[in-house]
Amino acid sequence: MSDESVIALGEKFQQLRNRPGKYDGAEYDESVDSFEGEKYKVMKGLSDQLGLPGTPAADVLARLGKPDELTPSLQGEPAAPVMPGPVVGAGADAGVATTAQQQPPYYFVYYWRHKHDYLYFKIDPIQEKVITSEWHMTKD
Repeated sequence: MSDESVIALGEKFQQLRNRPGKYDGAEYDESVDSFEGEKYKVMKGLSDQLGLPGTPAADVLARLGKPDELTPSLQGEPAAPVMPGPVVGAGADAGVATTAQQQPPYYFVYYWRHKHDYLYFKIDPIQEKVITSEWHMTKD
């Protein structure tokens, strides 16, 4: 997929992004509520291209815009509470404080059908690059 088609998909996503559908409390809209609809197809195309490991997070933001959620964990995923600040190692580097190496990844979340179904990008906080991208689909 060329850069031009990713740009075109990003522009189309921005047009469809806030169009209400069934999961937003509006009437069913084939173009935004269906797997065969334009919004899903556009988001799928963007995820196929931008969800590749190593893609700069800035590229995701440039094409999809500000995420609907920026979160340290996904719904249903266990998250360990952590305190900010340095962590003291327990292995060969015991006693050496580290911060950057211990930062957990974070997620850009883009809604397809409100919070019901969404696309997420797992981001490496140090390199600011995509680790993976997946869909969360609620089973009806």
